[in-house]
Amino acid sequence: MIYDLSTKLGIDRFNAKSDFFIKKGAIVDLSEKKPKRTLDQNRLMWLWIACISQDTGNNKDYLHEFFKQKFLGMENIAVLDSNIQITVSTTKLDTAEMTNYLNRIQEFANTELGILLPNPDDLVWNEFYETYKNFI
Repeated sequence: MIYDLSTKLGIDRFNAKSDFFIKKGAIVDLSEKKPKRTLDQNRLMWLWIACISQDTGNNKDYLHEFFKQKFLGMENIAVLDSNIQITVSTTKLDTAEMTNYLNRIQEFANTELGILLPNPDDLVWNEFYETYKNFI
């Protein structure tokens, strides 16, 4: 069940369901649903990776894996009778986590590679976008 607690209707529905569960003596698992990364964030990530790929000569898919491993880490998954490690997927990130991830890529590119990765609100954005959009 999902309740939007930013609206009066959502709060009323949540309270009614909570009262129902309390009267029933139920055990409830409550979690917060966080907004997933946005398509704009994903596009920005791939544009930046395209820039880094062009400037360093590295494959953009390999760069994507490199950054995921470096900044998101590995996850253990049980498969058949084995445990394997995979990189954490950016599709699992919420908007705040994706912002943090992008900031880390941007800082790494600047400090370790000497590559400036502008944000969409920067003055040089349009020129940057036009330069790298065809490499995504």
